[in-house]
Order: sequence, then structure tokens, then C-alpha cells
Amino acid sequence: MKSFLMISTILVASVAMGQRRPQGQPPQTTVTATVTSTPTPSPAPPSASDIVVTKHSMDFHGTPLNYTATAGTLPIRDDNGEVEGKLFFVAYTKDGADAGTRPVTFAYNGGPGSASLYLHMGCLGPRRIVLNKDGTMPAPPFRVTDNQETWLDKTDVVMIDAMGTGYSRLAKPEFGAKFYGVQGDLVAFGEFIREYLAKNHRFGSPVFLAGESYGGIRTAGLAGYLLNNGIALNGAVIISGVMNYGVLSSGRGNDAPFIGFLPSMTAVAWYHKKLGNRFATVEDAVAASEKFCDGEYSHALMAGGSLTPAETKAVAAKLSSLTGLSETFCMNSHLRIDDGEFFKELLRDQGKTIGRYDARFVGQDAREVGDSTDYDPSDSEITPVFNSMTNDYLERELNFESDDRYRMNNYGGGRWDFGTRQGYADTSESLRQALVQNTHMKMLFVCGYYDLACPQWGTHYTVNHMDLGPSQLSRISWSYYPSGHMVYIDQSCREKLHKDIDAFYDSATIGEK
Repeated sequence: MKSFLMISTILVASVAMGQRRPQGQPPQTTVTATVTSTPTPSPAPPSASDIVVTKHSMDFHGTPLNYTATAGTLPIRDDNGEVEGKLFFVAYTKDGADAGTRPVTFAYNGGPGSASLYLHMGCLGPRRIVLNKDGTMPAPPFRVTDNQETWLDKTDVVMIDAMGTGYSRLAKPEFGAKFYGVQGDLVAFGEFIREYLAKNHRFGSPVFLAGESYGGIRTAGLAGYLLNNGIALNGAVIISGVMNYGVLSSGRGNDAPFIGFLPSMTAVAWYHKKLGNRFATVEDAVAASEKFCDGEYSHALMAGGSLTPAETKAVAAKLSSLTGLSETFCMNSHLRIDDGEFFKELLRDQGKTIGRYDARFVGQDAREVGDSTDYDPSDSEITPVFNSMTNDYLERELNFESDDRYRMNNYGGGRWDFGTRQGYADTSESLRQALVQNTHMKMLFVCGYYDLACPQWGTHYTVNHMDLGPSQLSRISWSYYPSGHMVYIDQSCREKLHKDIDAFYDSATIGEK
């Protein structure tokens, strides 16, 4: 999204890290009468630190799940030991488990420049915000509830906010140039993970990563970075992610995005009943589109201006049949359908637009003309819920208070350094090296059919061009959902994701023993 153990006493005792945590009242038991979590303060909470520990319990499918929540910051230091900033985190550890061998997952959203509230409060954490079953916004006031699909049944979870987001902050403004970029961001997250493992005696734990959206760039980069620094992963999950911006950013001579987006456009057109009755399911529609992409469409794009008028017309007709757009529109687009134009064009006859993060959501612009939308209805539908309840949850249940504000987004002043000579970020080579050198590491890609931010076929395109051998490919699995970018906002998809995650963690921790 813009565009988730018991903490040892050493962590609490060693956090004289400079920033004073404002004193607050003991955590309250509920946000609404329906909430079942019952946090209690730790026996001796620190009076002058930025770490807060609370105890909680929930009913997890009929079984008590007792856990500890630790909210605070860890310092990020340079090679000389100078603190250059602090990353805010919330860690959930299962009480009574062996912290030395239990899996631990470091999770984050993307952006770049997004706080990790979406994965945190929508999917991984033991508490989640309440949306309608189909993922739409309920009527205010909003609330949180126990998350029956939390990943805490399989792994301890450490949610990390990127520098400048959440309560993560630079020590000095001039350090922004160092952290607001692909490489600096990887160093910050890598150093956080190393320090967390060290302070909490977790080097014996199976280590996992989970990233969403730009979190795919971060996850792929961290897989290699951590391995080069002596930390091998058991596995990584990329949710609706991207590893190579070349499959998203079209330009003269780069037709990869048109191939990567088309199957998702087909899925969206099918959902909005623009394809007639030719396909019984979204899977059937996507399969036909993928076949077209791999053959006739790729050839046509590669041929470019050398196509004859008759050939161009034939491809345009097929493109029209798979997108719900007129043949004339496809011809005038030179067979290249821009995603932004698609948001506006698909439902233009109804005076509606579709969402980018989740194209099932529809909006209405001030005017029906034009080639771009006024806003993303899939963003505006859920963001207020996540923002409101994350702030409420951190203060009222986790007892973390601050005079500062929790920043949902911070894009480094618009100066994110992608640090690439080719013009777009690409960390897929880092992931390739990690998969080759760590023969036990496994990957899971989670994809929503209606995601027009990071389309699933674009991710396939990247993986298919990573020069992976059979051994590496055998350790990569895929999971698909009739949902958008945030696959977990639907109740049924969140339940399926939980089952898929449980199976993945089993395969990556006990499957080879």
C-alpha cells in the first residue's frame, strides 16, 4: 500500500536510546465492548524509555492464545556507532513458546514511504480492524477485533515502519538522503533485523520476511543483503509485490508493462461483466489472457511498426475482447493499454471509474471526460479505517503514547533515490543470489487478480527472467485470490491466505527435516 517471543528483559533493560516515551495511563482493556483482548501492563514498565511491553490474551478458534506485545524503537547506527535514526516496531511473541527456535517474521508495507499499518492491522497481527466482509468501509465509528487469521499461530511477528513513517524518525534531517532510497532503506532494515535478533537471542530462530507492494523490492533486496551479512532466511513472502519497476513503468522500447498488466485488466473486465459470457470464472479469463500475452501479443509488441494494418487490426480485435475496451480504442492506443487510462475508460459508459489497488471498487469523477481519474476509490474506501484504528490501538491497547504523530506516509520529500543506472529499481538479482546460495530458502508469492498496482503477471515476468534453475524454481510457490492489492481485506480471502501461510511455514521449517 502507498503505493507487516517473548521479548527478553535484555531488550527492555538496554533501551536507554535517547527518546523519552511520554508517560500514559495503563492500557485499557477494550476499544469497544466486542473486543476480547485484555492487555495488562508489565510488572515493571520502564519509566524513561521508548519501549512498552503489555500482556494479552485472545480466543483463537476455541483455544487461548497468550502473547506479549512490545512497541518501541531500535536505533540505527553507522559504522562508527553514531545513531542516525530509529525504526519503530511492534513485536508479537507467543507466551510459553521456545523463543530460541520459534520462527520470527519481520514484516512491512511498501510505498516506498508507507507505514506498515495495513499488514499490521489487516492481516498479520493478533488484532485487526473491522471492515465489511467484502472489504468495504463500515459505518463509523470503526473498531478492532481479535484476528482469527493472525500469523501468530505459526510465527512471532515483528512489524517495522520504514524511516520517516509511523514513529520512525531520523536523528538529523540531513540523514534523509542516506535512508530515503533503495540501498539506504535496505541497510536500515537489515541493521534493524540484525540488532533485534541479537538483543533478543533469536539467531537460532527460523527467520522469515513478509513484504507488500514496494515491500517486494525490499524483501528481494534484504534476502541477499542479510545473507551477505551472515543471516540466512528460511523463507520470504511477497504479497502483491514488485521486484523490478521495469514491469510497471512503460517507456519507449519497454513493452514489459503492457504484457504484465494485461491479464489483470482481463480479470477486472470479467469482474465488471465486460467480456460477455465467454469465461465461466476469473481463472478461465486470466488463463486466456496469459496465453495471448505469451504468444500473439508479445510478437505484436516486439514487431512494433512493422506489423501490417491487417495484422494490427486482428491483434486489436483480440485485445478488445480481453479488456472490454473498444477495438477503436485499442487501435488508437497502438495496442498498448496504459493502466491509468484503463481506470478511466473501462466504465466510462456508466460514468464510473475503477480503483488501482483494487479494481472491484468504483468511483465517480467530477467529469466523465479525460484520461485520468480524480482519485482511487479503493484507497479512499479503507485508508480512514486503518489510520483511525491504528492510532487508537497503539495508544489505548499497547499503551504507546507520543507527542509526535503517527505518519502513514513519508516519501522522503519526494526525493526517493532509486539508485539505478537503467532508470528503474530492480532487486531481483539479489533474490536470485539468495535462492542460489541458500538452498533451503523458500518463497511464496501472494497475488490478487484485481490488483492494478502490482499485477501478478508482471511478477511472473520478473521471476521468469531471473535465470533461475530447476532447483530454485522448485522452492517458489504461488497463491492467487479473487481480491485486489490488499488481498486480506476480504474475509474469505483472508481465511484462505491464513491456510496458505500455515502450509508455507510448515514447508519452510519442518518440510526438509
